[in-house]
Amino acid sequence: MTERPLHCTIKTPVLITLSDLKSEFHSGCRMIDISLSNVINPEVGEIHFKNSYTAYITVKAKCRLPDSKDGSEVKWRTCVRRFRLMPNPNVEAGSQDYFVLSRKQMQFDLVNVSALRIILQQPSPVWKEFKIEDLKVFRSSDSIKPNPLPSWLTDTPDKSNRKKIEGVANLESLSSTLQQLWALSEEVSAQQTNRALGRYEVDGSYEINLLSYT
Repeated sequence: MTERPLHCTIKTPVLITLSDLKSEFHSGCRMIDISLSNVINPEVGEIHFKNSYTAYITVKAKCRLPDSKDGSEVKWRTCVRRFRLMPNPNVEAGSQDYFVLSRKQMQFDLVNVSALRIILQQPSPVWKEFKIEDLKVFRSSDSIKPNPLPSWLTDTPDKSNRKKIEGVANLESLSSTLQQLWALSEEVSAQQTNRALGRYEVDGSYEINLLSYT
């Protein structure tokens, strides 16, 4: 990775609850606020994180409206809505995977952003604790480069270093011989006749199966 993550302030996740004097209801929802106030020309292209039993994620952005008179008017907008992280909230699949939210998942470009609000949801009662880890924000969508192919797929072996195996013909000469055999078989096939073959006599006697009485 060539690009460093943006220097932003990530606050502690807050569990959203509805409580009164008699009971407390856990909504299965947590919220993380990210401040980008110290970033010059704030622009977000990717959000990286590792999942930890979160089923859905929603991202809201606090953006300055370009159409406002003095450019100071801001508004919260939803750029990623309820993105699925776990195929089934009751099953562990996807619960520990790494994810990258890029512009492909965002509904609009995140420019002039002063803050992000990440909402985590886990509707299943199976998992008491859920969160995301290793949260990083990047400016460009090109921060992740595709993994290179393994060396055994890309390296071209040096002909001079090839070990010669005894008893095995050279590949070029073997290919030439096979081509000659193929051409010869084609020539023989073209010269075949449709006439029936006569009976053969071997050493003055006939094959008993071919013997005919007159």
